[in-house]
Amino acid sequence: MTSKAIVVGLSDSDREQLQSWIASIDPSIDFIPLADVSHLESLEPEKHFRLGVLEIMEEQSRPWRDVSRLRRFLPESAPLLVLIPARDPALIRRCVKNGADDYWIMPFNREVLLPRLQVLLEWASASETVREAAEGEDASEYDRALGGRVMSFLEGLFQSKGGHGVPVGGERHLMGGRWKMLRNLGGGSYGEVWLVEDPTTGERAVAKIPHSVKSNRRFMHEAGILKLFREHPNAVHVLEIAHEGGKVVLIQEFVEGRTLQEMLDEGMEGAPKEKAFLQLVQVMAYAHTQNVMHRDIKPENIIVQSSGDIKLLDFGTGKHLSGESVSSTIIGSRPYMSPEQIEGRSCLGSDVWALGVILYALSTGFIPFYYDNDKALMDAILECEPEKPSDLQPGFSPDLERIILRCLEKKPENRYTHAGELLEDLVKTFPSFGSGQVLDQ
Repeated sequence: MTSKAIVVGLSDSDREQLQSWIASIDPSIDFIPLADVSHLESLEPEKHFRLGVLEIMEEQSRPWRDVSRLRRFLPESAPLLVLIPARDPALIRRCVKNGADDYWIMPFNREVLLPRLQVLLEWASASETVREAAEGEDASEYDRALGGRVMSFLEGLFQSKGGHGVPVGGERHLMGGRWKMLRNLGGGSYGEVWLVEDPTTGERAVAKIPHSVKSNRRFMHEAGILKLFREHPNAVHVLEIAHEGGKVVLIQEFVEGRTLQEMLDEGMEGAPKEKAFLQLVQVMAYAHTQNVMHRDIKPENIIVQSSGDIKLLDFGTGKHLSGESVSSTIIGSRPYMSPEQIEGRSCLGSDVWALGVILYALSTGFIPFYYDNDKALMDAILECEPEKPSDLQPGFSPDLERIILRCLEKKPENRYTHAGELLEDLVKTFPSFGSGQVLDQ
């Protein structure tokens, strides 16, 4: 059945561009263009509205009222994307508070916006499944939808007791109508991670579940970033986007293996270390060509599979710069944070710093800066030079030391500009890197 998208306030050229991108994702969606929200009165509310897009103009007074009006008109299953003329944190907060599911700072950037649109439409489809089930169109689906509606209550009850042994929603609940929750794998400030399984096929996956709907945008943005890596072998892939109790749930591939940190603690030979680091730099070089920062590269976020191939996890901290060169958010793990990252000025070079810390650790068995006290650690990163690897290991390769110390330059402009430059220098200097001849000391 044909679904519809309401597009309010866009110029003809912007609307045509947006329509062509959405058509490339789902050609069955019909566009309904409106000059402003007052024209909503001419439409009959329909359950098949799948997306709302509202552009805010600079001269508008209290534009969040339009956001609220369009949100009330759309069915709950249809996400609302607001296009904002310039970065204005106060305006963004008001729009989100009044019902925007996501926002975009104009002008358009196809490279970044297209995967974000894909995420919104996938989540809309998952929401539609729940809505249809709730209307009784399929009795078996109704049970699943009911589980989704009561999930928030059960999750709150479950979390309040501090347990992790019983799947949220009960054993009968299938997340997204497909995935049985097996066990909790951990979590953090934004959500929980569960091992899930398709009972029909036996396929296993990982479900990332936000604690609340307030984290939906963060999870949508992570999904949008991961879609840029869908062809890369060293990044975790999103299998689907599920709808649970109004939350965006990411279903990702399940990667078996051990973290790089666990393997370092046990002791690694040179060849596995080189292979892991080479693949890490390769995936980050690809990320940087997409203008994506990871911002939390560390051995705990790197899974080494039985084949020796790695998967880089947790792009939830990632950010697409989309025209910017610096992010003002302070985020990361302190022993791997660059000086500018500590000061709230992350850039692509901040990831290069983290790669340098990991190469230092792989080469010497130590990290360049470490204190139990966070302030002492940050002061050392900001003010002290790292101890040269050759001072720790006499006979250390001068070329390898040069590469490491360039990654650890205090000023980003003195480092490799991005991971691609590091990769180029590494393989040019050490053509056999990956065989174990460089780090096998």
